[in-house]
Amino acid sequence: MKCGICKAEMEEKNVTYTEDVDQAVIVIRHVPAHVCTECGNIWYSGTVVIELEKLVDMFVSQTGQEVAIINFARKTA
Repeated sequence: MKCGICKAEMEEKNVTYTEDVDQAVIVIRHVPAHVCTECGNIWYSGTVVIELEKLVDMFVSQTGQEVAIINFARKTA
């Protein structure tokens, strides 16, 4: 797979995804992604994006926490 920005090779890695929602911060660790070996651009598959959206929505609707750290691998297994 080639990077959409610089055209270098992408490699599969687990990354940390962070989102600031309302007055909360959500950190999701061990998220599978393709990462550019040159510029660091990160690309998530459609399936991963759907799971990330579900995790963020669940956190926002079900907790009153200001910070959450979620392990993607455990939540989707």
